Amino acid sequence: MLAVYAVDYYLRCMGFETNQEEEDNYNPWMQSLIDVADLKVKNIGKLECRPVLSNAEYLEIPPEVRTDRIGYVAVQLSESLKSATILGFTTQAVAKIPLSQLQSVDDLLDYLTDKEQAATVSLHQWIKGVVTEGWQTIDEILHPQQIEWMGCRSFSITRGKKIDLGLELNGLSVALIVTIAAENQSAIKNQDEVNILIQVSLPKDEYIPGANVYISEGLKVAVIDDKGEEVLDTTSRQNDNWIEVEFSAQFGEKFSIDVILGESKVRQEFVV
Repeated sequence: MLAVYAVDYYLRCMGFETNQEEEDNYNPWMQSLIDVADLKVKNIGKLECRPVLSNAEYLEIPPEVRTDRIGYVAVQLSESLKSATILGFTTQAVAKIPLSQLQSVDDLLDYLTDKEQAATVSLHQWIKGVVTEGWQTIDEILHPQQIEWMGCRSFSITRGKKIDLGLELNGLSVALIVTIAAENQSAIKNQDEVNILIQVSLPKDEYIPGANVYISEGLKVAVIDDKGEEVLDTTSRQNDNWIEVEFSAQFGEKFSIDVILGESKVRQEFVV
């Protein structure tokens, strides 16, 4: 726990947001069963914060934390447990690694910054033809019939991404579709206001033409501003094939899209 506190405090001082209170290491019963010390860094992933003794030569990583981690941070605790020193980090999910082979704390900050930037979709990069990793063209993610119904025009810049909302959808996914109309290309170039259309439907591989296959009733799409406030939302009704919300944003403005069903929520960050 002290190792987690140390890394959490340091990252917050460096401007990163963490969700320490949500992690399993705050559950005493869970902690008694598995050797975990994870810290979630917002929009980036989980870091495993491993304590090491003053005379240790290796960072040891137990089997139960060798997946679902973006990195492993070595934290040396004093014998009095009143101070802690972050020695470095590694991305290697191995049983143990020599402390001398760890990357530096400065490297950790650079690594997290790069991951944070990659997690935020830059819409003006789409204008330049750069497709964000994990996103697909409209033809790759939607059936032609869906494209016709939803008005996804060929002269728009449209990208889609499959989102898994887990058990709430009985294993099914939805497709998050983001469209920037062609006329907005000049707006981005001139750093003006841009119109954005957000749509959610079934992905191509789960859509059956001619069948009564609809998105789940009560599926909500919300637009979140850069202050974390919900400014716009829409919710699916019974027998909806898709839902959509349209809004405008200034060049350089950050916003998020939440896709919510029951207790499940997926957030995607954007910058215009």
